Amino acid sequence: MSEQALKKSDASEEIVRIIAGISVTAVAAFLAMGNTQRTFAAEGKGEIVTVRLSNFAFDPNHLQLKVGVPIRLRLVNESNGGHDFSAPAFFAATKVLPDASAPSSGEMAVGSHQTVEIEMVPRTPGTYRVECTHFLHSFFGMHGTIEVAP
Repeated sequence: MSEQALKKSDASEEIVRIIAGISVTAVAAFLAMGNTQRTFAAEGKGEIVTVRLSNFAFDPNHLQLKVGVPIRLRLVNESNGGHDFSAPAFFAATKVLPDASAPSSGEMAVGSHQTVEIEMVPRTPGTYRVECTHFLHSFFGMHGTIEVAP
């Protein structure tokens, strides 16, 4: 191969590397844009939907679920104080799976640096409010919505 052909080949390889790097970055950014952190649970246990509870915030603060699709809701409290995940209308419109207990009064308490999980199947489409009912927590931003699509 001539020297000029080698330079062209090297330049082509560099362009391919740059495009591949941009593609990987774009895919990662697209995946990071999702509102709900999701992972797949063990077979038959549904999809894991993780919500992080911190000082005056739910992350994510908007969940998108589907009627009839089982989930395992994982609430992770990352703060030094207790919080709760209060969504009475949502829990009333949801079937809690047999191995789990239904939240009393539509609230799930999550102690400091604790994780709580519940397995359920959303039954009724709609948009449901969720909030922390601890004094002033919702006022300072600890609230959100759960959207259940048909």
